[in-house]
Order: sequence, then structure tokens, then C-alpha cells
Amino acid sequence: MSSWNNRVLRKAGADADEVSYQIHEVFYDEDGSIQSWTAAPVTVYGETLAELREEIRHFIHACRRPVLEEREVDGRPVLVADDGDDPINPGHYFEFMDRASVATDYVYQFLGSHPLIKKEPSLCALYDKAETALAELYQEAGRLEFDRTGG
Repeated sequence: MSSWNNRVLRKAGADADEVSYQIHEVFYDEDGSIQSWTAAPVTVYGETLAELREEIRHFIHACRRPVLEEREVDGRPVLVADDGDDPINPGHYFEFMDRASVATDYVYQFLGSHPLIKKEPSLCALYDKAETALAELYQEAGRLEFDRTGG
């Protein structure tokens, strides 16, 4: 095993239209392919409040990754990305650009205008990187929309 992370697994229920989502630990080989996963979902646990917050942060990161679904391939269970959950429509690109713009404004309001940003060069440098990353998200979404529509 090379690495692991938390991932959301989509589980079918007893009824055909019944679905639930759970977080499991997923273990990967050196090449990044899924080697195994926990049989039971993991729960949020921490021995301190800080550990609990960190565990919740890992769960939130799991929700940002593609949902996985257990299927049988060649007689054995495997996890595959369940791409059917979040279909992309043409409006998503502009919506994403709008959200990136709003996020940039919020980050400035809450962090960029804070007195520590002006007084602490290390914080200012990190803030600049965060602001640049948000601007790059905006630009990349615009590029993807341009490429998708042919200009």
C-alpha cells in the first residue's frame, strides 16, 4: 500500500431507488489504483477538539472527490467512479467563474484587509498566493468554457 484517503461511497439500498452515501478509507497501490477499502464506513472521532476538526476537514475533502461505487468486475468487487451524480451543464462554467469572483472578494474582505496582512510579510506572501490561485481558477474555467464552445 502506498497511500490512503477518505472517499465517499454510494451504496444502493434494498429498494431500487434507495441510495445512501458513506465515507470509507480507501487504500491505493504505488500506481494510484485502488487496492482495498474499509468494509464499514468510518466515523468522525478525535481525542481533542483540534483532532476532531482535522478529521471533519478530511471528510469535507472526501466530498470534493468523485463519488465511488462498488461494482463487480471479473467476479471480484472493485470501486469505480460514479460519474452520474453531478452532470455538467453549459451554465456551470459561468456559475463557477462567478463563484470564483465572489470567493476572491470574500477572501479579501475577511483576510486581505486584515491588519496582519499589512504587517507580516510571510502572511502577505501566502495571501497573495491564495488570491492568485483563485484568479487562476477563474481564468481556467473561462478557458474551459471557451474551448468547449469553440470560442
